[in-house]
Formats: sequence, C-alpha cells, structure tokens
Amino acid sequence: MLQQPTKFTNSQLSSWDELITEAAKNSIQALSDMSGQDIKSSLVKPYKIDVTDIPNSLGGADKVAVGVLLGIEQIPSFHIALIHSPKTAYQVVDILMGYESGTTVGLGEMEISALGEMGNIMGGYFLNTIGDKTGYELKPTPPSVRMDMTGAILDYAIASLMMETDEVTMIEAKYGTAEAQVDGVFAVMPSPELQSQIITSWGVK
Repeated sequence: MLQQPTKFTNSQLSSWDELITEAAKNSIQALSDMSGQDIKSSLVKPYKIDVTDIPNSLGGADKVAVGVLLGIEQIPSFHIALIHSPKTAYQVVDILMGYESGTTVGLGEMEISALGEMGNIMGGYFLNTIGDKTGYELKPTPPSVRMDMTGAILDYAIASLMMETDEVTMIEAKYGTAEAQVDGVFAVMPSPELQSQIITSWGVK
C-alpha cells in the first residue's frame, strides 16, 4: 500500500474534522425537510481509520449491510457511503416514510427509492456545506442502494483509495425522531490530494 503523500498540519486536520462534522449534521437535518419528521442528530463524531480496516469496523467484510453510495462527478476517488445494518435501514425507512416503528421488514422498490432519495438529500447537503465554506464545489453522482456483504458494497471504493492513501475519515452518527433513534456510519472517503485541495480552498494552514 502506498504511504499517504500529503502531510496535513494539526490545524488542517482539526478544520477538516470540523468541516465534515458540520456537513454531516446539515445532511441529517435536511432529512426533516424530506420526510416532514422532526429529525435531529444526537451524535456526529468523526474518527480516522486505516482503509483496510473499514469492513472490520462495520462488523466484518462478510456481514450483511445496507449501503447508500455516492460518487463525485469530477473526482472518481471521492466516495461517500451511508452504512446501516439491515434492521437499522428498515428503521430509517420507517422514519422517512412516517411509518410506525417496525413496519418495514424488507427492501422493496419503494423502500430502496426512499433510501436512494435519502442519499440524494444527504449527499447534496453534505457537498453544499463544503462548497459554502470553502468555495470548492462538488456534484454528487446518483446514489446506489445495495444490500450485500459489507466488503462487496465497499470493494470499489476501498480498492481505489488503497492506491492513494492509508487512512480515511468515518463519521459515527446517531439520529432520528423523539420516538426512534438509529445508528449509522457516514463514510467520507476523499483522496489525500482532494482533501488537500479542499482545505487549501478554505485557506487553512
């Protein structure tokens, strides 16, 4: 594996964490507009992780998960993924659709559409926050929704990142309504070069 070619100062790393935390919070809050529910985040915590450890951090490469994945039109090596266990993904659908908790028990066309729209909203708000703060505008690709083994869901993103970096940022998130809270992971996976360009656009040294 290649060593990370870009070195960041402590100030830049702190600013990056601050930026993506705010972007993730805005993304979650945007779900309120989408669903008509009062959705709030109670925990949004970034952490660094080795690229090869991503599947293990999500329960193992063979564990079944539901992933909503987005790319970036201009930058093939920037990936965003929302990862939930199947049970949690069903809870998310219940929240988005205004259903009673426990209503959703599988992923049909309507449920997949709801999760895809969640990806559109969250990805768009996430990148818009980065653009508003830094002037560095990024456009998401249409989301892909998959229920598969975690390793299979993230194989392309991990393979492309391994060519450029050893480490990425994940965001542990807890959000929901007063009646139902869910846990998920917001994986923000830019190449070090792109991360450097974003930070530089923000003027952080």
